[in-house]
Amino acid sequence: MATFLAFLGGISLLLIAMSEGAGIANFFDLPAVMIVFGGTAAALFISFPLKHVMKVAGVVVQIFKKDIENPGWIIGLMVQFSVKARRQSLMALDADTKKVKNRFIKLGLEMVIDGYQAPLIRDVLETEVDFLQIRHRKGEHVMKTAGKLAPAFGLTGTVIGLVQMLLSLAAASAAGASTTASLAKGMAVALMTTFYGVLLSNLFFVPIAEKLKNRTDDEVLATQIIIEGILMLQAGVNPRIMEKKLNSFLPPDQRVSHYDEIVRQQKAKGQTV
Repeated sequence: MATFLAFLGGISLLLIAMSEGAGIANFFDLPAVMIVFGGTAAALFISFPLKHVMKVAGVVVQIFKKDIENPGWIIGLMVQFSVKARRQSLMALDADTKKVKNRFIKLGLEMVIDGYQAPLIRDVLETEVDFLQIRHRKGEHVMKTAGKLAPAFGLTGTVIGLVQMLLSLAAASAAGASTTASLAKGMAVALMTTFYGVLLSNLFFVPIAEKLKNRTDDEVLATQIIIEGILMLQAGVNPRIMEKKLNSFLPPDQRVSHYDEIVRQQKAKGQTV
């Protein structure tokens, strides 16, 4: 929601500023739109496979629709698994693998239950994280490339406009007509493509690329918490110590305390921890 409101606010402020001067209608130029938007899109499809560009479009939509969850829920789940494993056994977690939707947690639990050694579990999960980052960086790279291309095509449009303006001035001068009004109008149209390119890059492509980068970093942090939690679960670490260790990944205002509540619930059911 914050992303959507910021984007909407930026566009609104620009439109208000434009309307206070020459008027919004004077900032629309179809040839400039064709050069900047069309040129940027064509260059992207030349640079990247079609499926990569289309996937990025879906990811961008998700940025406006879905926030990254606080990874505190992972800590609570890991502590819950640890309490259950100490009260029963690691094999008792087999039923939980069918309920967990997160594929990293599911994969880690399955390897723990199957008796894999800690180094192998870490290696498999860290390999998953590495390729997760590679997949996510593709979307970020597409947006960053678009952020570079849009101003370049804006400059290209400006050069085209200046050439056309100079040719018109030469023709007007040869005919003995006044060139002052033609010069001012031609310069305004020539600069329109630069305006479109800079606006598209700095209000959309570059911020979206940074947003994708931040989301990747947040997801990698969540997977690191999962990896450490799975390894401590396999090693039989005390749930309270596990909670403290996993909380160290988070800033103080995001840290959670689930162990005491889980113990209270277990005792209320007459179960020992």
